[in-house]
Amino acid sequence: MDEAATKRCTKCQKDLPAHAYHVAADGRRHSMCKACRSERERKRRKKGKDERLDRIEADAVDAFCQVARMGGSNVPHSAELVETILEYMGGVAGFSNLFMKQYYDSPPGGAHRTRMLETMVRLVTNNTAMGGAKKPLSHWSEDELEDELRQRLLETATVISALPAPEKREEAPSQNP
Repeated sequence: MDEAATKRCTKCQKDLPAHAYHVAADGRRHSMCKACRSERERKRRKKGKDERLDRIEADAVDAFCQVARMGGSNVPHSAELVETILEYMGGVAGFSNLFMKQYYDSPPGGAHRTRMLETMVRLVTNNTAMGGAKKPLSHWSEDELEDELRQRLLETATVISALPAPEKREEAPSQNP
C-alpha cells in the first residue's frame, strides 16, 4: 500500500491515510486506525486494573470474614470500624458528601445509582434492626435508662422462667444430731 492511498478504519469508519495505521509483523496494515487501537487498549488496561482492584477488595473481605469467624478479640467492634472509616472520609458529613457526589456523577436511572440506593436502604435497615437507631446512652435521661433496664430485666426473667427446672438431688441425712 503506497503512502498516498487511504484505508477505511473498521472501528470509526473513517477513510484515513496509510500512516494512520500500525503495520503488523507480516507487513500488512491493521484494520483499525492508530487512534481507535489506542482507545481500545486504554479501555482494556482500565478494565484489567478494575478487575485487579475488585480481586484485591474481594480478598480483603475474605480475610476479614475469616478472622471474624475465629471470633474473640480478633473481631473489631463494628462501631469502632465505622467510626474509623468515617474519620478518614471527613466524618458523617464527609461521607454524605462523597456518597452524593458519586450518586450525581452516575448516570440517571443507571445500575450504579440503583445499587447505591439499595446499599443505603440495607445499611439503614440493618442499623435499625441492631439498635443503632437508638440515641447513644450518654444522651439518655434517667427515666429512659430505668425503662430500658426494666425492659431488659423482664426479658431476662421471661427467658429464665422458660428454662426447665434443674433436677433436685436427694441429700444424704445429716450425721450431726
